[in-house]
Amino acid sequence: MIFFNFKNFPNIKTERLAIRQANFDDIEDVFELRSSEEINKFVETKRIQNFDETKDFIILCNELYKKKNRIFWLIEFENIVIGSVILHRISLENKYAEIGCKLKPEFYRKGMMSEVVDEVLKFGFKEMDLNTIEAYTHKNNIPSISLLEKYNFIFQPERRDENFKNNRIFKLEKKYFLTSINN
Repeated sequence: MIFFNFKNFPNIKTERLAIRQANFDDIEDVFELRSSEEINKFVETKRIQNFDETKDFIILCNELYKKKNRIFWLIEFENIVIGSVILHRISLENKYAEIGCKLKPEFYRKGMMSEVVDEVLKFGFKEMDLNTIEAYTHKNNIPSISLLEKYNFIFQPERRDENFKNNRIFKLEKKYFLTSINN
């Protein structure tokens, strides 16, 4: 079987959403997603400060994509960017990636991130042949934790995020995900 090879960017469609590559036309949307206090209240990384940093972030994502280390998507609903999702720290050799996502608050609790995560997990496990996808989330980010648990991610209490003490690590193995979607 031939798996995803990073030659063509993997745009994904769901019933309601387009999950697509970011470009320089998206600088304002990416800036909002990466700088907003509300969207990032549980994210302890440095916020993007201006459009130049936003452009640099998009360039970095595209460079890491070429190195087969990151896939950064924007999420569109009715042609409006509403969020982002990322597979990063990808290791094809170890069949591993981490997932992360952001969503504008006005789209919370509408099932959209579930729709996105479902498709990105299918892509990671089926198209990329990953065996493990992990998520690092803040211990107080209950909606994120609930979403991860919905997809059978398992909390790893013995592990700690060395960089961000409030993060908790969740792990999903391919066999558990594929079993859950086939039932």
